[in-house]
Amino acid sequence: MKKITTLMLTILLPAICAVQAGEEAAVLPPEVFLQELRRPLRQDVWGEITGRIQHVDAEGKNLEGELRVRITFTSTSMHAQLVLNNQNVYAFEQQHKPQEKVTSALSMPEKEVAPGLFSFGLEPEDLTFSFLYWDFLEELPAQKSRMRDCRVMKLAHPHGTGTVEVWFDAAMGFPMAAFWYHQNQEKPWRALEMKGAKRHENGLWFVKEMRLEGENWKTRVLFDFASLKEVGNK
Repeated sequence: MKKITTLMLTILLPAICAVQAGEEAAVLPPEVFLQELRRPLRQDVWGEITGRIQHVDAEGKNLEGELRVRITFTSTSMHAQLVLNNQNVYAFEQQHKPQEKVTSALSMPEKEVAPGLFSFGLEPEDLTFSFLYWDFLEELPAQKSRMRDCRVMKLAHPHGTGTVEVWFDAAMGFPMAAFWYHQNQEKPWRALEMKGAKRHENGLWFVKEMRLEGENWKTRVLFDFASLKEVGNK
């Protein structure tokens, strides 16, 4: 089968297809806006991503790691394997069938070797962007990020454990930032920012760097390689 593309210094933002551009996207009803963003790819694809993690904890101690992600997208599901430091293997699966609730499952390593994924402040959903499929609650007042107008969507975890507020570029639909909240809390417990975003010709978005932070800790994920191919193409 035909190879779609191989990109260096980028990470794929899964399941983000071409949203209606310009002013039209900015005024779409929120449910339609999200529907466009979640629109399935026309073909099943798989991708591989590699990168480095840099973490500074509350005591100022530095922690570094190497990351490899292998991920497969279909019109109704996403399957990912996350390998940390060539030792710990995490499996993440999400089902997002039409008209059904989103479901997800995480399999931990049988014997996790320190440091584990959570030691870096990372969640599997940060690397797979599966939180974009959480249940829509409401659209919040517009915001600005790096001089860009943003639409803000409040989404709920399918297991009811909390919410996330995602800031999307109003015209292009690209997710620029996200803020996670514990249930019934007004202050976010962690935040995510994407940098170096670029839109590819097939409508998918790519980003070179992710920055996460919480109370007294910070994490950077720097991506040095990513490839995207149709399923069946080696």
